[in-house]
Amino acid sequence: MVTLTVEPPEYYPVIDKLFAGPIRDALEALGVELVDMKAGVKPVDRTIRVAFIFEVRKPETFLPAELDSILSGLLEKLAEDATKTFGRLYEARFQVVGFRVVEAAAETKKEGGRLIINCPDDIRRTIERLGKGLTIYLKDKRVKFQTLVLSMPSDGRPKLTVTLLLPEQTSQADKEALARELEYKASSYLRTLNADYIRVEARVLDPEDRAVGTVMGRIDKIEREAEELAEMEEVRELMSALGKTRGS
Repeated sequence: MVTLTVEPPEYYPVIDKLFAGPIRDALEALGVELVDMKAGVKPVDRTIRVAFIFEVRKPETFLPAELDSILSGLLEKLAEDATKTFGRLYEARFQVVGFRVVEAAAETKKEGGRLIINCPDDIRRTIERLGKGLTIYLKDKRVKFQTLVLSMPSDGRPKLTVTLLLPEQTSQADKEALARELEYKASSYLRTLNADYIRVEARVLDPEDRAVGTVMGRIDKIEREAEELAEMEEVRELMSALGKTRGS
């Protein structure tokens, strides 16, 4: 579970909805584990300035400059989307004024790839069992992989996304075939675990793929979350206190 700290804390729901989720999803899709996120917020007139510190564990093949470049583009896009959706309701603009990436303490070395689980607590035990089963399956097939990510929405929708990150460039045909195998295997395991109501979607990525664009393109979801934020009493009070009344 990623720890999110926001200062001042009254901005927590805004940062959590508009920034934290998409950042976590994008990094995990690339095989980067986000351990801790800190955000500092400073409103200046009608500009909401935000700075971040990310604590991560990343594959050895990921160069620091490459990760910085990906995060820079992602944060810029998220700030634009936040301004277009939530910000327009209060005539406010979001601006990311900086970020820093620090390495988390290394985990105990394990043979083979890493498993990351991101799902609601009530289904976590089932998804963990599924993850272990898929890991054994991949090792039996001698598939070399860096990270296997199993993600489910926090709102309880029965949809599981299986993302496998490979360490080397692989043909598109081979990736699609492996994705189909993972979908079939995951669905079979879920039936065994009495969770066959969960729909499975699998994708296989290599170093040439960049899933960040897919995450950044979910403008409809961002708009829905912006509307939800605007209806929260504590957020309305916060924005009013800053002189940013809705629709004025």
